[in-house]
Amino acid sequence: MKELQSMEPLLLGTAERLLTIDDIRNLSEPVSCILIELPQREIGGQLPSFAELEEISAYCRSNGIRLHLDGARLWEITPYYQKSEKEICALFDSVYVSFYKGLGGIAGAILAGGADFTAEAKIWKRRYGGDLISLYPYIVSADYYFDKRISKMGQYYEAAKDLARRFNACDGVRTVPEVPVSNMFHVYFEKPAEVIEPILAKIHAETNVGCSGYLHAKPGDACGFELSLGDAVSEIPAELLDQVFEKLGK
Repeated sequence: MKELQSMEPLLLGTAERLLTIDDIRNLSEPVSCILIELPQREIGGQLPSFAELEEISAYCRSNGIRLHLDGARLWEITPYYQKSEKEICALFDSVYVSFYKGLGGIAGAILAGGADFTAEAKIWKRRYGGDLISLYPYIVSADYYFDKRISKMGQYYEAAKDLARRFNACDGVRTVPEVPVSNMFHVYFEKPAEVIEPILAKIHAETNVGCSGYLHAKPGDACGFELSLGDAVSEIPAELLDQVFEKLGK
């Protein structure tokens, strides 16, 4: 996009916190569009308040700035906001939604917006080489998993809060955010990966419950991973989860 359309990207805020209305108000140069990811994955899936989103939306519209939502995990944030997808999307001029992340389809997404916007987007999709010879496998998969999982987003959210509480009760372990606002969060250990990896592998071998397949090194001889909750966690008996976290807490 940058090269093809001579766009000049500008990063707002910092990598450690949520984007705020003040970041937008304090822009040093005019912009035509602002993209917001909800939830913000790199900081553990955190979310601004809905009131701040409304303020950002109103500011952008009054100043002629288009607002785009990277809503790959849109379905997963509705329980926290207690708002429908329609109410959230109404704050934005255009929205991207994934069918494979929270829903679990094969692949695919939707780009939604006004009629003129979507008509032009179809042209640019073809110019970018985005057309496939057939979409039906992805459509069938998306339709199936949408019906299967869309009503479970509240269940995934509650499971994430319960699991985060369990992690935070272990010495040397914390989650970001401490209380999840969607079905995803980050888990951090106050020891390096070479110390934590064999512990998690041993727990997996003894309980057949895996916490993660990878660990990322973090500053200060720490490590961590991202966790997204779906159907699998509901299949683990509570007493088995108790065993997992009893072993992790030792």
